[in-house]
Amino acid sequence: MYIKTLSTICAVVMLSGCGGGSSSVSDMIEDNSNLPDTNESLKVSYIEDMKSNILNPDRGFYDASYALEENTSYNMFEGLRDDGYTLAYAYINLQDYNDTATLPDGILNNISKNLSDANSSGVKLVFRIKYRSSIDSNDTSKDIITQHLAQLKPILQTYKDTISVVQAGIIGAWGEWHSFTGDYADSNSSYLQNRKEILTSLVDILPDKYIQIRTPMHKEQLLGAGGEYGDESTEGEITADIAYSDDIRAKVGYHNDCVLANKTDMGTYPSDSIEFWKDYVRNDTMYAPIGGETCGIGEDEDAKLSDCSNALKEFESMHYSFLNDDYHPDVLDKWKDQGCYDTIKYNLGYRLVANSLELNSDDNGVDISLSITNKGYASAYNSYPVKFILKNINKVYIYDKDKDTRKWYPKKTQILTQHISYSDIDHEQKYCLYLQIGEGNSSVRFSNKDMWDDELKANKLICDF
Repeated sequence: MYIKTLSTICAVVMLSGCGGGSSSVSDMIEDNSNLPDTNESLKVSYIEDMKSNILNPDRGFYDASYALEENTSYNMFEGLRDDGYTLAYAYINLQDYNDTATLPDGILNNISKNLSDANSSGVKLVFRIKYRSSIDSNDTSKDIITQHLAQLKPILQTYKDTISVVQAGIIGAWGEWHSFTGDYADSNSSYLQNRKEILTSLVDILPDKYIQIRTPMHKEQLLGAGGEYGDESTEGEITADIAYSDDIRAKVGYHNDCVLANKTDMGTYPSDSIEFWKDYVRNDTMYAPIGGETCGIGEDEDAKLSDCSNALKEFESMHYSFLNDDYHPDVLDKWKDQGCYDTIKYNLGYRLVANSLELNSDDNGVDISLSITNKGYASAYNSYPVKFILKNINKVYIYDKDKDTRKWYPKKTQILTQHISYSDIDHEQKYCLYLQIGEGNSSVRFSNKDMWDDELKANKLICDF
């Protein structure tokens, strides 16, 4: 487990002297004894951790459900991270204000307080506004919804960093965009424009967040070719040219709230064109998030759809980032019994694995090359700042990288490089080298053994050089 050295690196590189523990590199790297005997280069290979749930932001199983309008004297999100969650499903239920244009100050204060509590607890939210808790109820009028959103806008913008993703919600039973009534019913002459305004209003309030819609047919009808619901067209799809832009098509992903229940996911896809619309979603979710929940084990032949053998393929091919860990318990228990629950948990969203680090020196400095592979089901849907950090007890040097982590696509490898010039640092001292992705509770940890520095919130690459 010995490694050849740079002229400024010890023969056995130790992860000590820079804080964050004293593990030896030999505990975390593979055998590099075949490296050439030179004083100008070094390569470290890291060991993947395949059996741990990494608490990274904006991915994984989420906890549910949390009512943000409730008046609580306690922090409803306290302890969620300790329980293994970085995401929670939280909603604002305004069913008691269907006929009230102005929301009471008490409700607005409750929402602010609970959003602040989520932020202080290190939890981000899968967020929805809803007005209906049954099929038998009616949608709120467009005028009242517009006024409510105007009141909520400053609060949601204040706590935008607490919100991971926004579900379109607001209309339809449970905010799930079906069983419409009133201004949003098919019988209303302006129903398409009224429904589209829900999306544009949410984008206006939170322009940096993705909006998740219930089915791809809604997206195509409102943002693509129009026509009848279910007419096959791809004008609303996200292309590489518009991905991550202000084009509203690029800002819309999906929440599938009945995944694997039957062949159509209980109407998520039309029975006569399932593959067309799944391909549509599969394309979009390379760039925008999909998440959701199961709603039970299907009947007869459909029961096999939620078997591990199919579920693993489905979540990987459709690029799922998160799932409800509360529902449906029959499906969750099935995955635990069949042995794939942990595999799903570890691979939802992104899972970044450090492969190797190469260091090459000359008279002017050191060139760094770090290889990272995303082995998860999806790329990150929120972008995190990336920086190399060179640090010891006396000095800290930061090298910001112009990288968009949303483009670190699944099963793809990224190479990050950096030149450290001797003239810019005190090169007579020894340092630890880190890669920091994100900040604070939105810091991203590699799925590797013995690399995380919790104090710095960064991944430790090498020390004593």
